[in-house]
Amino acid sequence: MRTENEASGTIRLRRGIDYRKIIVLWLLLVALLVALQMFWNRSKMAGKLQEALAELDRSDPGWRLEDIEAARDKMPDEENSAQVLIEATQHLSQPWPPLGFPQEPFHIVPPNELLDESDFDRLSRGLESVKSVLAMAGKLADMPRGRYRLQYGINPIATPLVDQNQSQRIVSILAFESMKWNHTGESRKALTVCRAALNAARSLGDEPIFRSQMLRSSLAVFVCEAIERTLGQGEPPPEDMSILQKLLESEDAFPGLLIAMRGTRATLNKVLERVEHGEVSVDELLPRGSDWLERTSLAMSFMDTREDHALLLSMMTRRVKEVQRPMQEQAALEQHFEEEVHHLPETAILSRTLLPAVFQTGEIFRRKHALLRCAIASLAAERCRRDKKAWPDNADQLCPQYLSAVLLDPYDGKPLRYRRVEDGVIIYSVGQDVVDDGGNLNRDQRRSWGVDIGFRLWDVAKRRQPARPKPHPADMPR
Repeated sequence: MRTENEASGTIRLRRGIDYRKIIVLWLLLVALLVALQMFWNRSKMAGKLQEALAELDRSDPGWRLEDIEAARDKMPDEENSAQVLIEATQHLSQPWPPLGFPQEPFHIVPPNELLDESDFDRLSRGLESVKSVLAMAGKLADMPRGRYRLQYGINPIATPLVDQNQSQRIVSILAFESMKWNHTGESRKALTVCRAALNAARSLGDEPIFRSQMLRSSLAVFVCEAIERTLGQGEPPPEDMSILQKLLESEDAFPGLLIAMRGTRATLNKVLERVEHGEVSVDELLPRGSDWLERTSLAMSFMDTREDHALLLSMMTRRVKEVQRPMQEQAALEQHFEEEVHHLPETAILSRTLLPAVFQTGEIFRRKHALLRCAIASLAAERCRRDKKAWPDNADQLCPQYLSAVLLDPYDGKPLRYRRVEDGVIIYSVGQDVVDDGGNLNRDQRRSWGVDIGFRLWDVAKRRQPARPKPHPADMPR
């Protein structure tokens, strides 16, 4: 017969066994609830994504990357300026610009002033070293269309743009070539080279990649500066100015920002699809330098990007619609979009990381269109002056013979400012600060507040002014 102490121990043991069972059962229950919650969340994410995809298929057919690529402009090789640029670049065996050349040649001296002889000699020797490249690139003057072949990899975001990036070197060479012809007083040749340079920028075509469209815009701005210098150095033939004006009008009508936004949305969709199929690592989508917490948080999400995927599509579709609004509304829309991105939930790691790029670049496109329109109006004004032997009093007098309509400032939607000054004309946009600074085109502060964007045209007697003496090294700021 068991003693009282033995019976008490047995009861305590049974109670201990029962307690452990309860803990195990609770843990199993919690695990089941967590699994059910995860399954429900994943089903919900998948549902949201499918709804977003179906809505896009309905509202914007042809939005996917394959459809965009299939719809790109087709052209025969003999009309493709990109082929000429690729071939010309293969003949460029040395770095360009050469050591000692300025990266921005049109900031050396004002557009109506000549180079000093030492600079011109250095320029001539540099261009002599790329004579074969110039001979090939000269064909571009009559080739306004281009198309590079894109080699999309498994991660389309990382699509290489090796040939496209080389277009920057060819545009630079042509810009220096236009400076040479301007210095020797051969304005027609200089303007023809400007047209070739603009077509080199246009060789990037309708590529649905943000980097390509940004490069095209930056190069077009560069070419506008070359055109301004050509008008400040001589009197190109009116028929040549008319041809270039039409090309600039075509570039102004080109929807580069819209192409970039649609392409970015399609590219992000494609890469996230591949993440969800295990073909691309989510870690590859974060930029270099992303902190440890971002990468760890992403890993903890079990690589399920579908909720972020749906959010990205929604936000990008909104941007696609917004960039079709009038340009003067763009800055405010970008600012509002930026604020919303900053207030997205911390869990939306990809959206918070990838979306800032789509609202931080609009200024590049607005600046391009501002300078393009100033260039168009300036060519029209110069043609008018040649015909009537006097500058027009205002931009309205250019219509409809030289312009189909008065051009609008992309920053405020008002007509470009046309200011008659003592020795010529200033045609300008108010620029990023949307303040009319009276045509202040300070070339040392072009991207600062208090400075307008535009073209300066001179009376013929004020063109081709002698080079200013260079400051003595002791007088230069240290």
